[in-house]
Amino acid sequence: MDEEIKSITISTLKKLIGDFDINTLEIKFYQSFKDRYDIYGKFQNKDGVYEFAISVDKKGNIKRDHVNLITPRKVIDEIDKKVHSE
Repeated sequence: MDEEIKSITISTLKKLIGDFDINTLEIKFYQSFKDRYDIYGKFQNKDGVYEFAISVDKKGNIKRDHVNLITPRKVIDEIDKKVHSE
C-alpha cells in the first residue's frame, strides 16, 4: 500500500475521531483521482470497531467523511468470552 495513502488516512481519522489503534487500521479500498483520494476501511479503538469512508484532497483537507461504529467493544468482549470459554 502507498505510504502516502496510509499517512493521510491516519491523520484524517485522528482529526475526525481522535485516538485509535493504528495497528488495527485496514484500508480495504482506495482510489486516486487527480485532485483527491477516496479511501474505505475499518479500525478499532477503545469503543469498538469502526468502518469509514473518506474523501480527502491531496493536501489532506477532508471533502467527505463517514465514520460508523459497527461493533461496540461490549459485544466484542462478550463474543470473545463465549468463544474462548468452551
